[in-house]
Amino acid sequence: MNTIKLPKIGVAKIDITPDYPIRLSGYGARKTETTNVVQPIWARCLVIIPPNQQPFILLCVENCGIPEHITETVAQRLKVEENIPRRHFTLSFTHTHSAPFVSGALETLFGQSIPVDHQARIDRYTVELTDKLVLVVQLALSKVEIGQLSWGLSSVDFARNRRDKRGPVDHDLPVMLASRKNGEPIAIWCSYACHTTTVAFNTINGDWAGYAMSELEAEHPTAMAFVSIGCAGDANPYPRGEYEHAKQHGHSVAEEVSRLMKTKLKPLNLDTMRGEISWIKLPFDEIPTRTEWEKRVKEGGAVGYHAEVQLAQIDSGQILPSHLSYAVQVWQFGQDLSIVFLAGEVVVDFALRLKNELGKDTLWISAYCNDLPAYIPSVRILKEGGYEGKTAMIYFNRPTHFKPDVEELVVSAVHGLLS
Repeated sequence: MNTIKLPKIGVAKIDITPDYPIRLSGYGARKTETTNVVQPIWARCLVIIPPNQQPFILLCVENCGIPEHITETVAQRLKVEENIPRRHFTLSFTHTHSAPFVSGALETLFGQSIPVDHQARIDRYTVELTDKLVLVVQLALSKVEIGQLSWGLSSVDFARNRRDKRGPVDHDLPVMLASRKNGEPIAIWCSYACHTTTVAFNTINGDWAGYAMSELEAEHPTAMAFVSIGCAGDANPYPRGEYEHAKQHGHSVAEEVSRLMKTKLKPLNLDTMRGEISWIKLPFDEIPTRTEWEKRVKEGGAVGYHAEVQLAQIDSGQILPSHLSYAVQVWQFGQDLSIVFLAGEVVVDFALRLKNELGKDTLWISAYCNDLPAYIPSVRILKEGGYEGKTAMIYFNRPTHFKPDVEELVVSAVHGLLS
């Protein structure tokens, strides 16, 4: 007699709030450490085990940006310890600008070197966080139960284009629900394309995404909530500036997700679930000459410090990179749904183009996954220049901005993985 294998779901979360002073990431002007916690921050794990397959793992981390070296360390440990294929593992971060700075991300954010004692605490947190990310996956794997997945699509509207108030935005709010056979929710996952930059105080909190997850978990006590961020590179929340604004936006998301959960969601067939990942090369434009770097050093400030760092690399015998290694990942549920995971701060043009080319009714796009290497600009944004197109690269320790090829390379990679 054959036993029918049913899909299984597991969830877990772990507190990643430090109990010692630390610098926060996201804003270079904040150079003092903080111990002020307004809201705890968490790493959450969702495990999906389709019939006859190895588990799929989604990590949702409340941090500004997890660099590739942490993602790949966690992925390698999970491969060795839990036999999780790399293509089944995704690390998403909420991009809150109110969480600790980690080693290897936004390396030149502060426009000056970091004091030794500050760096020691950053390194300590980075090691502790990495260990906790492995642990929370193992906790979720230990608690799997039979479940089913469904999904739906709604919208909220607090994101605004921050380059042009009349510019493009993506207001889609895709929602995935994992539930028991009796309908009780196990996990609620949603995604919205908006920066988590409602507040800029020197305090630890999850910004609107943290408040959305907290409210959803209070509203649905049997479930764990997950928020990922879409192509929000050029989108900010409005209004902004106060904790009440962050709570208001979090409430907007939680309220709409809860409303959608009461409707008939589309079931997902896990028998057809598959995952793929590839790394492509995104080319940088022409690298400045040594004379140009020396000229920039004299400018001082963030530009000067960035130039100093580039010269130090050259003087140590390193060759400045000509390209960026960039992760593109997909999870597919047959013809029902394709989820695209893109690294970095991807601008909205990518989401709008991909949804137009592949169909928005079956496409979910999350950015801020697997790495925070840079802003990923479209051809339009590169032509316009400005922060997201060019000048932000100095905070990511990149030698220069990208060539216009990057849009086509990323879009083609997505098409290739989904074909």
